[in-house]
Amino acid sequence: MTVREQLSKELEQAPDSLVEEILDFCLFLKQREQAKVNNQATETKTNGILDLLNRVKEIQAQVPTEEWDKLPHDGSINHDHYLYDSP
Repeated sequence: MTVREQLSKELEQAPDSLVEEILDFCLFLKQREQAKVNNQATETKTNGILDLLNRVKEIQAQVPTEEWDKLPHDGSINHDHYLYDSP
């Protein structure tokens, strides 16, 4: 007899209150399993982002300080001015 068949047999013989509790537990287990899958997907995305940021850091380290000094320091404030030459 398989585990599934044995569980089915036990469920048939169990009182309704116990069946409700078993159902609640099964739903909890499914939810926990789904959370694990979601966490793994999130970790994969996070690792990808961290890899990208580390690569950007490596590239930034290759740029001489003199070149960074040539860039505007208020780029976000004057974004439209730099792009569209508007005040």
